[in-house]
Amino acid sequence: METVKNIIEKRGKEAREKARKEILGLPYEGGIVQEALRHFARVTLRGVLPVFPALISLSCEAVGGKTEKTVSIGAAMALIAGAADVHDDVIDKSVVKDSKPTVFGKFGKDIAILTGDALLLQGLILLHKECESLPKEDRDAIIDLLRRASFEISHAEALETRLRKKPDLQPQEYLEIIKMKAVIPDLHSRIGAILGDGNAEKIEALGHYGRVFGIVSAIRDDFVDLLEYPELQNRLKNECPPLPMLYALQDPETKTQIAQFLEGRKLTERRTLKLVDMILSTKEVQELKEEMNAMIQKENETLNLPENLEVQEQLKLLLRAIMVEL
Repeated sequence: METVKNIIEKRGKEAREKARKEILGLPYEGGIVQEALRHFARVTLRGVLPVFPALISLSCEAVGGKTEKTVSIGAAMALIAGAADVHDDVIDKSVVKDSKPTVFGKFGKDIAILTGDALLLQGLILLHKECESLPKEDRDAIIDLLRRASFEISHAEALETRLRKKPDLQPQEYLEIIKMKAVIPDLHSRIGAILGDGNAEKIEALGHYGRVFGIVSAIRDDFVDLLEYPELQNRLKNECPPLPMLYALQDPETKTQIAQFLEGRKLTERRTLKLVDMILSTKEVQELKEEMNAMIQKENETLNLPENLEVQEQLKLLLRAIMVEL
């Protein structure tokens, strides 16, 4: 895991720093939106988002390209992905992530929406500026990928809102949402391959890698949400239950026990730990882990990037690390 963290930090550092400077360089000092943007730059950019510019960098070099080409576009995509992240927190009413307040949690709904809008606009401006220097074919391909991804992620969010209060929500229904949301790492991996002048076959292969990475990473995050008491509380109140819980509910006996936990006394942190132990011990959840391992193994066996075997191994390592300590 330490090796993986170092890869992501090294690969995403320049793009993240450029994105941070873009945020801090925005005009109109002293406003509350500017304060919220600075909070985003301090917290979110240091959290989950560095993996996206890292994927662009790795994918570019994997097909023989120079990573210098990825920094500015990686920064633009970090701002765009950050905007989606802020808006997603508003939809999910997520006030805390990784024990730190989100923009929504610290500044409220209205300011969070405006902050996300500002990030999106700045990201699109920077992306347009950087794409101007690219060959028309590459520029058009990146814009088309971004357009398609924005519709897919919006569709996924809309579907998820419909499923939140569904009493008999099935694991496969929510898993389809996860698969659609995995378009984000898919998009970043394809952009990297385009910037590295990869052919259509390599772009498709890296896009598929990004999709698998996104799916198994999201499922891992759902396991983590089970273990974080505030996050689990928010999931049960405002979002769909974590995927492992949905799998555990397929067992009739476990379903009855979970219902008793949720309908009885207040779900304290201690009772939550008992609930989590019950969920993780089910056969259905163990099978889910096996499915994740199988997806990772299959992707790593088929990934073939002879242009740079060292980077290929780093990409495979990123996938294997997802299952560490799970």
